[in-house]
Amino acid sequence: MGSLKKVYKGVIEGNIIRLEKETELPAGTHAFVTLKIMKKAEQEEIKERQLRLLDQGFPLDNKLYSKREDLYDR
Repeated sequence: MGSLKKVYKGVIEGNIIRLEKETELPAGTHAFVTLKIMKKAEQEEIKERQLRLLDQGFPLDNKLYSKREDLYDR
């Protein structure tokens, strides 16, 4: 399959890492795991930053849409 880099969030339970979402990888796939331990305050800061970016809207075809409903013709 070659080299593939994916980022998954999970929780460590003893010697097992439980991922929040299903992977597309078959059982038995070998993986190299790098852990980044995040403090609760850091997680909240990232969440708030992402929410601010979403509130700003995003450009599509040189137009700025701030809500999903704005994408649809009415």
